[in-house]
This record gives sequence, structure tokens and C-alpha cells, in this order.
Amino acid sequence: MTQNVLLIGSKSQARIMENFINNYKGKINLKYVNFPNKKNNKLIVKYIYDPSSSKPTFKTKANFINIKKNLKKIVKDSNFFLTCLGGEFGKYRNFISQKFEKMGLKPISIVNKFSVVDDSVFLGKGIQILPNVTINSHTRIGDYSIINTSATIDHECHIGKGVHVMGGACIAGKVKIGNYASIGTNATILPNIKIGEGAYVGAGAVVIKDVKRNTIVAGNPAKFIKLNKHALFNFL
Repeated sequence: MTQNVLLIGSKSQARIMENFINNYKGKINLKYVNFPNKKNNKLIVKYIYDPSSSKPTFKTKANFINIKKNLKKIVKDSNFFLTCLGGEFGKYRNFISQKFEKMGLKPISIVNKFSVVDDSVFLGKGIQILPNVTINSHTRIGDYSIINTSATIDHECHIGKGVHVMGGACIAGKVKIGNYASIGTNATILPNIKIGEGAYVGAGAVVIKDVKRNTIVAGNPAKFIKLNKHALFNFL
């Protein structure tokens, strides 16, 4: 039985997720946290929705929709959804995902088979975990967060909703990261640090003290740069 998936967004994150979903029985094997992975079930990306774009940035066999008035029709014909807005757009990723849940769609979560996630880790819904990620024991990952390639998250961390941990980032033990925060590529967060809601840690930064809410920090050691403003879109 084929189950239709709607991807929200039409850029790189959607391209990656479409490949993972459409090939989950092939070389890339996936764990669907919110989907029973049975032999008689198959997921396929049937729709890509992005009213902010004239076309996807990649070739796809999915039906691309960018007209809002057609949204109800494609929602009715879909079973699951995945919000593919990466980067610093965690606040809106969480917001729009909740809206699609209210429309009756179920979020799927993807854990790439080349990642190591301890059995004691709690994963929220709509999670995207890319290859070679390591998440150690008793950590919690909030809804609609993205953990990118080769990131490491050590024991007893608490990652909020809509967080993006970018490729190669290293988060030590007992770190708390607030909702909608972004951790840049190859950044290092020392143990017991608190990253405030909506904060942005720059690429390669070394964070040795707490980061306040909605601030951008960068450097080694990380220092305040400016306040962070969260992008909003008009998808609905």
C-alpha cells in the first residue's frame, strides 16, 4: 500500500528528504518513528508545496504546488508530511508543522541508518537525523528539530523544539538548547552550557558560557555579535 508524503519547502532540505523517503527500501534504510515500517507499505513523495518559489531547485517526479488555493486538495490526498525548512528557520518550521497537523496530516520522523542513536534517547515528532550523527544516552530531542550530518550530541542533553544542529557540531554532556536555536557547522558547546531560545551560534564557535535568548554569538571563545531575528514566511 502506497502512502503519500507532502514535503513543505522546495530547496536542498526537500531534495535530501525526498531521496531518503523514496529510497527507504534501497541502499539507504530509514527508521520511521511515527510510521509502521512493514513490507506491504511504501512511502512516496507525491507533493512538494512551496508558495515562495516558482519551481523546486532540483529535479523531482513529485507534483510541485505553489498556489495556496490548491493546498486543501493536496492535503486531502496525502497521508504524511515533512517540513523541509532548514537553516535558521526553526521557529517557522515548528509553527507551520503544527498547522499541518491540525489539517489532519501526520508528521514522519527520519533517522538515517548510518547514525547512532542510543535506545534511551527521546525523539519528538517530525525529527530529521542525517548520516553519521551520534546521540548519546538520556538525551531529548524536541519536535521538528534537524540534526545534520556528523553532528555529535553527548549524554543527558536537552534539545528544544525546532532546533537545527548543523553538520559537524559537537555538543558536550548536559547541554540545554532552547527552542528554535541554531548551532552552526563545527561549533563546539562545552558541558553544562545553556543556549537560550532562538539563539544562533556561528560556525566554528567555541561556547564556554551560557548564551542569552535571541542572540547571535561567534568566535573562539564565542562572543555576542547582535540580536537574532527570526524569518517568517507566508505559506498558508
